[in-house]
Amino acid sequence: MGESKKNKLIIDKLLSNNTKEVLFTINKLRNTGNKDLIPHLIDLLATHKSDEIKQSVVNLLYDLKYQTAADKIISAIESDKYLNIRTELLTVCWQSSLDFSKYIDVFTQIFISADFKEAFEAFTVIESVEEKLDAKLAEESIIALKNIVSNIDESKKELLSELIHVLESKELY
Repeated sequence: MGESKKNKLIIDKLLSNNTKEVLFTINKLRNTGNKDLIPHLIDLLATHKSDEIKQSVVNLLYDLKYQTAADKIISAIESDKYLNIRTELLTVCWQSSLDFSKYIDVFTQIFISADFKEAFEAFTVIESVEEKLDAKLAEESIIALKNIVSNIDESKKELLSELIHVLESKELY
């Protein structure tokens, strides 16, 4: 069977109304891996009603090993279509073993514009990748953060100060 036909069958199973079949399919994907299905898993996370299925998808995303998956997760984070799961996707970024350090600008912008909960998740991602950060990207983030110091929401002021400190105090390469 061709790869696209196989993927179509897996997608159909992910969209099933049978919770056990969906969970079984997610678990099977965990064992076999298929980076082409990540956008479908993100769709499932965004649209499914079952908390059990959502948690299963999140757990699978935590365990991703393909670095190319980071691009797909970042695309979803940047998409308005997935605003309802952006917090979960940000959590995936710091919980997974994937390297998100080249996306510090995305996390910085989320920190600046989002509510406290998402800003905290973005902060956590940046903190988790700080040792891998490119100095130029880190410096750009520091400048962006310092530019909004006087306009930042009161609930994020202390976190902002800590984020700037984290970025400035690391030896970056």
